[in-house]
Order: sequence, then C-alpha cells, then structure tokens
Amino acid sequence: MSVTRRHLLGASLSAAALLTLPGRARAETTLERIKRTGKVSVGIANERPYGFVDTSGKLVGAVPDVILAALEPHGVKEMQAEIVEFNATIPGLNANRFDIIGAGMYITPPRCQAIAFTNPVTRAGYGFVALKGNPKGLHSIADLAKHEDAIVGTQNGSAQVGELDKAGVPKDRIVLYANATEALAGLKAHRSDVIYFPGLELGDLLKTANDPEVERVEPFEQVVGPDGKPQYGYSAMGLRKADTDLKQVLDEEIAKMLASGRLLEIISKYGYGQDELPTAEDTAERLCKA
Repeated sequence: MSVTRRHLLGASLSAAALLTLPGRARAETTLERIKRTGKVSVGIANERPYGFVDTSGKLVGAVPDVILAALEPHGVKEMQAEIVEFNATIPGLNANRFDIIGAGMYITPPRCQAIAFTNPVTRAGYGFVALKGNPKGLHSIADLAKHEDAIVGTQNGSAQVGELDKAGVPKDRIVLYANATEALAGLKAHRSDVIYFPGLELGDLLKTANDPEVERVEPFEQVVGPDGKPQYGYSAMGLRKADTDLKQVLDEEIAKMLASGRLLEIISKYGYGQDELPTAEDTAERLCKA
C-alpha cells in the first residue's frame, strides 16, 4: 500500500477507459477499473484511528483496513493514499482525486446530498477534553450553550459543528481546527475551554499526548435524539453518487463481515469494541434521512 500526494489522474477517472459492448460503447465504472487494475485510491485526512499513514509509509486505520478487506475478494491488492484536509475530502472525491473517502466520515443528511455512503462500519459517541480539573465545569454541549463565555474547539467540516449549532452554541464561541492534534494545542494555549471530538479519537489523542495538564471530561452527557436515546455518529466510506455498483459490492461485503465477526476483528486493533459496531438496521438510507 503506497502513499502519493499527486492527483491520481488516469487511475481516478471513472470514465478513463471505454468498454466495447455489442452495438455501443460505455464508460468503465470505478468498480470495473479497480477490479481490472487491482488498485484503489483512498482519500484520508491522516487521522488516527480512522485512516492514516504509519511510520513505515503504509495506509492503515479502521476504515482503510475495512476497505481492503472488502475489496480483496474482488482482486484488489493495493491501496494508494491521497492526503487532504478533512473538509476537502468530499470536494476531492467529486473531483476524481480518489475513489473512496476512507477518513471515518460520519453519515449526515447534508453530506448525503453531495455524495453516496456505504452502510456504516462503526458508530461512536462524542466527548470533551479540558484542562486538568475542567475549570468551567462543562459536561455537555448544553452546558456550553448556557455558559456565555465558554469556548469550544472542534474540527472544521465535522459533524460536531452541526451538533454545536443545533445546541445553540454561537459561532463566535466555536474555534475550528484542521484536526484533533491542532485542537489540543489550541486548548493548551487557552484558545478554548474544551475540545469536542468523537470519543475514540479523543482516547487515541490523549494516549499519544500523554500530557498530565489535560484530561477527558467525565461524566459527559451525549446528545439525546427525539426518541430520548443517545445519538451516535456512524462512520462509513464515501463514494461518488454514480458509483452504484461499487456501493453495492461494499455494502454486501460489510454485511458479511458484520455477521461473521470479522468487522470487529479488523477494527478492534484500533481501539473499537462491540459497542462501536453498527447494527444491521443502521443503514445509510436510514441515516441519510435522520
């Protein structure tokens, strides 16, 4: 699995080759080209544990590992990484810079207007990290909204931004960062009082930072939906809307891995557990309408 920052011109264009059929010619689909070449290009934001390049230069992470496992039965043996900022993953996909978004992107109705999603591969709650002692006593985004001078840091283009907006946190009290590492640095520099990210990402962030001056906020109250149950973020692979055959193949393979236990086996090495697995009822179709 190799890493490249250049545009994958020939390899990324769905219509790069023509298949000759009786009486007419048609464009080669992304799936057909992936199967023919044995290669797939994956857009990532280089974030743990979703999709990142390790110290040996390999593309790894919960989502890329699932992508490769799903496509290996279809002849795919190589993944190429295109590293972009998180909020550039959807534009990059639609500009044919890569074949699949492998950045642990959550399914949300606005994103469903721009791209297609596979059925989810993980689910996760959210959390806060604060300076030691949580000086402002913030334990939920509702607390943030009520506290008139509390400032929160989160990721630009993320689902968290929408949740903060829904909770009534003013935009001038939200500081946006490219990733969690930058947000943690902003917290340490007192540019925010807490940072708000998916729980698994925060766990990995704190483990890597090993900094006694910051802490995970406990307890943390998850956002509650209209049904009175905690709301989770469901991450999936992002695809171009035209790639219906690729979506069908990936959804079929995800369902097989979920049923057999292999999905948990793949993602558990990145800190995911049984509670982070979606159910068979957690489909992209349902989540796009949520």
